[in-house]
Amino acid sequence: MTTLAPGDGAACLDELIQPLGTRVFRAVEPLQMAAILESEGLNDKIARERYGHPDVFSLAEAAYGRVALMEPPRPPAAPVLREARPAAQMAHGLLYAMPAALLPAASGLVGPQWLMPGLVLTTGIGWVIGSAAAQIAYSLIGRGFPRSAGRMLRAGLVLGVSAAVLTATMIAVGRNGPVSLVALCVTQMAFQIASGILLFYRREAWLAIMMLPAVLAGVGYVAVGEGPAGLVAVCLGVVCVAGLVGAAILLTLREGVTADTPPSEPRLRTLLRANIGGLLPAFVFSLLSAFFLLQAEGRYVLDRADLAIAGAGLVFGMGVLEYRAHRFHDEARTLIREVCYPAEFTELTRGLLAKGLLICLSVLSALAMMPIAFLYATDALSYATVVMAAAHVTVGGAYFVAFLLANQGKVAHLCLAQGLALAVHPGGRWLLPDPHSALADVALFLTAGLVFFTVLLVLMVRSLRDVQRYR
Repeated sequence: MTTLAPGDGAACLDELIQPLGTRVFRAVEPLQMAAILESEGLNDKIARERYGHPDVFSLAEAAYGRVALMEPPRPPAAPVLREARPAAQMAHGLLYAMPAALLPAASGLVGPQWLMPGLVLTTGIGWVIGSAAAQIAYSLIGRGFPRSAGRMLRAGLVLGVSAAVLTATMIAVGRNGPVSLVALCVTQMAFQIASGILLFYRREAWLAIMMLPAVLAGVGYVAVGEGPAGLVAVCLGVVCVAGLVGAAILLTLREGVTADTPPSEPRLRTLLRANIGGLLPAFVFSLLSAFFLLQAEGRYVLDRADLAIAGAGLVFGMGVLEYRAHRFHDEARTLIREVCYPAEFTELTRGLLAKGLLICLSVLSALAMMPIAFLYATDALSYATVVMAAAHVTVGGAYFVAFLLANQGKVAHLCLAQGLALAVHPGGRWLLPDPHSALADVALFLTAGLVFFTVLLVLMVRSLRDVQRYR
């Protein structure tokens, strides 16, 4: 019998065991190990000449003892699907704000006293309808119904445009406004819903390219300042939005439909009825959120333009909030594969939460400085403007946390928190010593934002203990 040194014997046993894979770790006794070795063609001669053991059973006993000292190999982890798309998602705020370049031209044609109330109302309605349609479409795609998801998005587009027609017509008729108000409100609503569909299907580049001519025309009108240039800019904007609507409809008909997709799906009404209970909280939260922001800004769109534009930084920064929310979940799912204990995961994810929140607040603060700097340069800055900007930064931080909680399915908690904030503003407005004071009103709005932010942050910190939600 060949005698092996202890180190050489261990190395030879490792060379024997490793090709056998995980089967050797399921052996419960040396005899079962011997059966595994014999199934691989090992016999007594190979055991003597190659491994220095008198027979297969002696080799199996040594291999069994060696396996007991080894850690079983872990199966390869499935790759983490990344949700974060830095460039695309951070640009969402800028993409949604592109029609703002046409506001000076549109205001010159219609008049701000008509245009701004119409846009505020249609923006709120479009926010609710677009969010609800996208939420339902996501759930339908997750259940394997891409055609029904497309039908839902098209239905949202039709419903939104119809609501814009009705709202603008009521304003025009009730207050003797111009007919052009209806056309512009419908165009704005069509852009809002269609752009949401393009972003739903990750077509950010399409949206940017198709709206670029209108943006350049709007900037050109500001530079020229003549009436005909404004008409050209608005007409070009209408043409660009029409192109967006066509592209959005095309995507809803074709995107996600493959050769394996069933030719027919259940009726949309049937699918919605089966899932309406889970979708209702998301709709309520969208409704409350739209009302919370727009009621704070809407009362100032005509007589206090400085307060109306103080929250522009939040609009431009929404894409950053969305990206950081996806980035948090990507990092959390990666982290859960690297730690052993739930307490360790909770501690580390608190650091991720603090990091994401600090980045979001820093970006929003920097963006809020742009309208403040403009108002300062034009001698229109006031204490109320600064407070309004700070309130929007606070609300933006709250919405970052809201994105994280929504991804965990805690939408009902979001509704309660948003309802509490609404109880402060506008609910507490009647407690103000001077209800007509803009500074007191925006300070109350800042207080409501702080309440909203604090409640959501407490909920989020507590939710980090639910480790299973990040698997």
